[in-house]
Amino acid sequence: MASLEQRARAELPDAHSFLFFDGSCKVLASSFKANPAELKPLVAVLGDRAAAVRSGMVVDGHRYEVHRHHPPLVYGRTMGAHDPEDSVGAALCAVADATATGQPCYGFITYRMPNLSARMVPLLEAFCERHLRPAADGVS
Repeated sequence: MASLEQRARAELPDAHSFLFFDGSCKVLASSFKANPAELKPLVAVLGDRAAAVRSGMVVDGHRYEVHRHHPPLVYGRTMGAHDPEDSVGAALCAVADATATGQPCYGFITYRMPNLSARMVPLLEAFCERHLRPAADGVS
C-alpha cells in the first residue's frame, strides 16, 4: 500500500508543497521539513475569521494572506510585491474525527501560477476525504 506521501505526490502533482498532520500536530507526511511551532497557529486560522485574516497562515517561514475563510477550508496567497503571477497560493483543509482515535487531521498545500484556488482547493479537499478520513469498512 502506498504511503500518504506517495499518494500526495501522485494525486496532487500540481501542489508545489504539501503537509498533512493530525490533531496532536504529529506530521503524517510532508514534502518539506515542517516546523512544529507553526502547526498550532496554522490550525487556529480555522477559528475566528477576523483573527485569521490578521494573522494569515505561516508555513515554512512564508506568510500567506487569508482571502477565503470557510471552515473546514481556509485559503489565500502570498502578496507579490511586483508581479501577481509570482504569488503562491495556499490552502488548509480540516477533516474532523479523521483518525481511529477521533482526532482531526489537516492537509495543507501550496501552489504556483497558473494553478488557482478554484482548482486546487477542491483537489485538496477530495484528497483529504479519501486519505485522512477512515473508510467505513476500516480500509483506506
